Amino acid sequence: MNNQPGFDGNLKQFMNRLFNLGLKRGEVPPGSPGSFQHEAWIRRLLKEKASRRADLNTRLEDVLFIILDTETTGFRPEHGDQIFSVAATRIKNRSILGEFHSLINPGIEIPKEISLLTGITTNDVKEAPPLDEKAEEILDFLSGGIIIGYHIAHDYSFLNHYLWRRYRSSLKQPSLELALLMERLTGSGTFPSLDSAAKYFNIPCHNRHQADADVKIMSSLWRNLLRLCIEKGIETLEDLYIHIK
Repeated sequence: MNNQPGFDGNLKQFMNRLFNLGLKRGEVPPGSPGSFQHEAWIRRLLKEKASRRADLNTRLEDVLFIILDTETTGFRPEHGDQIFSVAATRIKNRSILGEFHSLINPGIEIPKEISLLTGITTNDVKEAPPLDEKAEEILDFLSGGIIIGYHIAHDYSFLNHYLWRRYRSSLKQPSLELALLMERLTGSGTFPSLDSAAKYFNIPCHNRHQADADVKIMSSLWRNLLRLCIEKGIETLEDLYIHIK
């Protein structure tokens, strides 16, 4: 038996890390928490989970797409900027299967210019849970589908920075950029902002730069784009990837 001070606390912390990754209790292996073998095992299992997704021959109506947006205190997670709001919607065959939204306590002040943009202040997130407490729920909601968003690289960079810092891992599933999809599927030039894309389809833009509101806009946008796919004879994932190359 290990009687070192803090061992039980370290074990509990490590087990929580595993469950935050979406692992079930029966999947947790025996051994020493924090060991190289454990970290390697986690990465391997996450990779296996990520591989259980639709292949290129899957018809679009059978693919789960997950619309994602985050609000952050800045643009540089490596310089300490943090997530303070996360929202996502699961869509299959143009039907909404589920919605998620949570404010996050970033542990730092939200800059005034960001509050002016989003309408969310430091006081608004003071009682919100930290990202550590919501990570399991967020990762579970994002699992099993293709993630879509406007300027999705920004959202990925923040989530992956967190995952790497905490678990030495990252999101493995594919993502699609809505701005590129708009350009390729409409053939009407570039759409540098979500506002410009929404205007094309006459989608109302209320409460812009709030994650839950932006996800609602992007969900309407994606369902319109799926309709265009049907009109253009784009039936499978492979057809879609070829069309947007």
